[in-house]
Amino acid sequence: MTIVDGETYDQAATATPAVRLEVDAETARVVVEGVLTEAVAAAARELLLDACELRTAAVVLDLRAILDPADLDVLPHLVDVAQRRCWAARRRFDLAVADPDVREALAAAGLW
Repeated sequence: MTIVDGETYDQAATATPAVRLEVDAETARVVVEGVLTEAVAAAARELLLDACELRTAAVVLDLRAILDPADLDVLPHLVDVAQRRCWAARRRFDLAVADPDVREALAAAGLW
């Protein structure tokens, strides 16, 4: 179980991968849940393209996923691609991370 900002996330309950796009007036949010694998990251990169084409002020990559030990290189690559796509589309990029292990991996890569 992980507690972030007062919310509890049960990692076993979020183990099924899911990637979706949520849009409101100001923000396009690419939500990634479950285990972050190359296939899940590829789906997220596709949705980032769609998100950057929308007329929103910001794009948020919302990582509610846990890391797959076999695919540790996927995380920094996904964040790098997200930053570049947002920059190219002139959208503000925000990153939300639920899992402390994901934060630690991003910090180790110099991205957090």
